[in-house]
Amino acid sequence: MTPTELMTAVSLGSIAVKIFPASLGGPSYLKSLRGPFPNTPLMPTGGVTAANLSSWLDAGAIAVGAGGDLCPSAAIAAGRYDEIESIARRFATALRLARGTR
Repeated sequence: MTPTELMTAVSLGSIAVKIFPASLGGPSYLKSLRGPFPNTPLMPTGGVTAANLSSWLDAGAIAVGAGGDLCPSAAIAAGRYDEIESIARRFATALRLARGTR
């Protein structure tokens, strides 16, 4: 999460670094990390939603991780897989729009 941890991960040979929980700093924090680490692939996880996915990519994320926002535990426990599918479709649409594809 911190620049020091990011430097350590890179020095140990990481090819990408997961930023978690990304919601603490938001896309602006990830964008700020791009300045001193322009060649380090960053992947935010924790707080990525279909609504803010494009902001993360615009900030320089190479990928995003989504857990609870993609598969809410209540929906899993209740067997509401149609709800999870609907959320997944929103994520897929958001990604296509962020990439400029249809």
